[in-house]
Amino acid sequence: MPKQRVIVITGASSGIGKAIAEQLSEQGDRVYALARSLTDSESDSESNMQSRQLDVRDPDAVNRVLSAIIQLEKRIDILILAAGFGLAGAVEAMTPYEAQSQMATNFLGVCHALSPVLRQMREQKSGSVIQIGSVAGFLPIPYQACYSASKAAVSALMKATANEMKPHGIQCMVVQPGDTRTGFTDARVISPATANLPDADRCLRSIERMAADERKGLSADQMAQLIIRRLNRRKIPIQYTPGCLYRLAWFLNRLLPVRVIQRILYEMYAR
Repeated sequence: MPKQRVIVITGASSGIGKAIAEQLSEQGDRVYALARSLTDSESDSESNMQSRQLDVRDPDAVNRVLSAIIQLEKRIDILILAAGFGLAGAVEAMTPYEAQSQMATNFLGVCHALSPVLRQMREQKSGSVIQIGSVAGFLPIPYQACYSASKAAVSALMKATANEMKPHGIQCMVVQPGDTRTGFTDARVISPATANLPDADRCLRSIERMAADERKGLSADQMAQLIIRRLNRRKIPIQYTPGCLYRLAWFLNRLLPVRVIQRILYEMYAR
C-alpha cells in the first residue's frame, strides 16, 4: 500500500465523516470528501483533501463520481461510508415515502458506492471498506425503528461482503458508535403524523431522551480518532463498537435473553 493512501469518504460534510476526513488528510492521506452539500474543489498546497458534490441516493451520480476518482488516482485504498440521517417517530405513523427515504440514503446509498469501488479494489488486490453503523443496528431503538433497521441492514451487508471479498485481499469493518455529539441530533427527522397519535407524548419523550444522551456522548473528533486507530491497522476488525459501555452492551445483547434486552430498551426509551 502506498504511503499516501487514496481515501474516499461519503457523508463527509458533517459529524463523524467530516472529522475522519479532516484527520486523515492531516496525517498525510489523499482524501476525497463526498457529500450532497459540498461543492467540487481541488486540493491546495496546505491540504490533501478534495471535495465532490454527491447525493448517494443517485446511483448514476455515485458511479460517475467514483469512476472519475478511480480514473484519476488509479486506485482507492479505503472507502468510508458515513452518509446517513435519522428518521424518528412511531412505526404506525411512518409513511412509505419516509421509509423509502431512510433506506435510500442509509442502505441503498451504501450499495451504490460498493459496486464500482469493490471492482477497483479487486483489480488492485487490496483495500478496506469502513461502514459507519450504529449500536441501534443490534439494539433496535423504540420510535427509531426504521433507522435501526437501516443500520442492521448495513451491518449484515458488510459482514457478508467481507467474506465475499476476503480472497481478493479486501477487508471490511462495520463501526457501531453509541451516543456521539454531532449535528446528527438536530438533523433528525420526526415523522409529522406521530403528533396525531394518542401516545405522541410518549414518543416525544423517547426522542428527547435519545437526543439528551447523544449530546452527552463523545465528540465527533474523539470518535474519529478511535475509528482511525482501527483502520490504520494492518488487519482491521470486522466489527468495532467504540467505548467500554457499548462493548458491554454488545456482549450482554448476545448473552441475555431477548425478553430481557427488550425490557431494558422499553424502560429506557418506550415508557
